[in-house]
Amino acid sequence: MLRIFTVSVLALSMSVGLAEAKGRAKPKALSPCQTEQQAKATCACGPAKTACAAGAYCHAFVSACTR
Repeated sequence: MLRIFTVSVLALSMSVGLAEAKGRAKPKALSPCQTEQQAKATCACGPAKTACAAGAYCHAFVSACTR
């Protein structure tokens, strides 16, 4: 009886884990910005990967974006 219960709980937990893994969408990675140039689209600036909006300038040394 205990073996049947253990197997059923294991099967249930595996199916729940599989359904959860399929349901999550991976976040889209930002492309890196060109240093000291105006961004054409949202991009990741510097080693800290700070998001820069389109039209901003990326200063990679300090991981900052300016307009």
